[in-house]
Amino acid sequence: MNALSGQDSIAMKYVFRILAMISSLLAFYAIWLDLTSTFSPSASLGRLWYSHNPGSLQVSEAIISRFIDPCGLIIALKCSTFLWHPIIATILGWPAALVLLSLSIIFWLISKMIGDSKLKHRSRASTLRRSGDK
Repeated sequence: MNALSGQDSIAMKYVFRILAMISSLLAFYAIWLDLTSTFSPSASLGRLWYSHNPGSLQVSEAIISRFIDPCGLIIALKCSTFLWHPIIATILGWPAALVLLSLSIIFWLISKMIGDSKLKHRSRASTLRRSGDK
């Protein structure tokens, strides 16, 4: 049995497609900034984010470190936070166009997997119905 119903899977497919389109538009913007910039060949994701909205970068670090990271969320684990500083801080140092294009491809593939699984389910159900009608 599918975890998502037909309407939910269609909605999730379109949500991931919209996220893919937004991240690809942002990637093209980052590429345009890289081509027009005379100071550096490639802007990092963190520098691009900080130059456009520094407050949201700081707020997202606080939210991820305190509420999403398991070590920050569960004090009984007694470990240092690992989600923001080693993982996300490394990704923020990578070229923005590369990260955003990768996210776009990942979101598009997820939307295709959601859509394809629903189509396979429908075709299998229609063949079962046809063979039962005989």
